[in-house]
Amino acid sequence: MNSLTSTLGPLLSPDELPLTASDRQTAHARLDSAVHQGALTSHQATDRHDQLGAARTRGELRNVFHGLHDAVPPSGLTLALRIVSAGWLLVCVMQFLIWVILAVFGHFDGPWWLWSDLGLGLGVAVLWWTNESYHRKSQLSAVGR
Repeated sequence: MNSLTSTLGPLLSPDELPLTASDRQTAHARLDSAVHQGALTSHQATDRHDQLGAARTRGELRNVFHGLHDAVPPSGLTLALRIVSAGWLLVCVMQFLIWVILAVFGHFDGPWWLWSDLGLGLGVAVLWWTNESYHRKSQLSAVGR
């Protein structure tokens, strides 16, 4: 069950992912960059650095970067990822079970359910990639500094 949770966790609860050292380093660099760009004062940045030190998950970064444009994925995108992922998993399981039940009663066909699961999975992949791009973009801009 642990491997299932670790696999599905980023899809079903992306804001609950623990912050990595790279995430923290990138967030500190983004705060420093916001001060240099004039989006934050040094006092505001110090407060946010303290909040960042207490943050444990990616979702808690929303409070740290509140008011800064394009710093974290929009909450609507994260919600869409959760809903579409849950729907996709539900459809996958239901279609597979129907296929198995049909096979038990002698109506074994090829794995027809794979086509719709792959198509829906593409939608999940696009949402996941978009959500993760906020974190990757942050890491790239921090490395380029």
